[in-house]
Amino acid sequence: MKRLYPVVIVLFVLGLIIPAQAQMANTIDELVKMFDDSKCKECHPQQYSEWEKSWHSKSVVSSLKGMSNFFSIGVPKEWERKLTKKEVMKCLDCHAPTMKYASEELAVEVANMIVKAFTTKDEKEKKALKKELSKLNVGCLGCHNVKATTISLGLLGEPERDTIYTSREVFSPAHKTIPVNTMDKSLFCAQCHGIYYAPDGEAIYCNTLNGSYYDNYRARGGLETCQDCHMKKKNRGHTFPGGHDLEIVKEGIDFNAEIYGIRHSVGKWIPRAIVNVSLENKAGHRIPDG
Repeated sequence: MKRLYPVVIVLFVLGLIIPAQAQMANTIDELVKMFDDSKCKECHPQQYSEWEKSWHSKSVVSSLKGMSNFFSIGVPKEWERKLTKKEVMKCLDCHAPTMKYASEELAVEVANMIVKAFTTKDEKEKKALKKELSKLNVGCLGCHNVKATTISLGLLGEPERDTIYTSREVFSPAHKTIPVNTMDKSLFCAQCHGIYYAPDGEAIYCNTLNGSYYDNYRARGGLETCQDCHMKKKNRGHTFPGGHDLEIVKEGIDFNAEIYGIRHSVGKWIPRAIVNVSLENKAGHRIPDG
């Protein structure tokens, strides 16, 4: 029996260092309760209001087509693999980060709901499914907790439960706050708005590649970050405007048109025009991009 003591001790110690947040939710409502973003509104009403207007707040229901195709065609037919949480998270790790703490069964259930919400012809059913799926998104805790340390896990470790990670040191009586030097860097955004590397090593190329930002803009001396343009300029804050916002699109494209009126004589005078149009990309990445 003495030989068992070290094993028991090791298991006990390992049990202590497993994050409390590692518990897995079995329903969407249970998951939402674990990561209740609504309480953030009490102290941060402006940021919360901005977020509600953003595409982050509807990151699942706004992308049903692509994810449905991935779950119903890509995984089972093209790759001939079983739909598991590992496969589901190749979409939802970015579109709904808190799904990291969903059970295997819930992850697959949500994937099937996404497929059904996109494919069903029953409008009543579609509306009900979208309402349920809208509970999942890129919320406050998705960025300020779940994804806050993932680009530097070796240094920062897994996120602590009931803790808010920020880009600067902030003291709050409402929660524990940990400043990290990653959240104000483009690399933080790039973990989703770039090439996504799944835990099994697979690289997922969505339409959100930011290679042009690093390979062209930064390589040529550009200094502005994603946060500079999409948050700080014009106090855009947590609305994170992008390709769906006409104002920021106009800022990223310089349009110039020169029109010359001429007349050609081909038996009779025929009015003609020569139009020279030039477009200049003033954004820090290719256009369009995501």
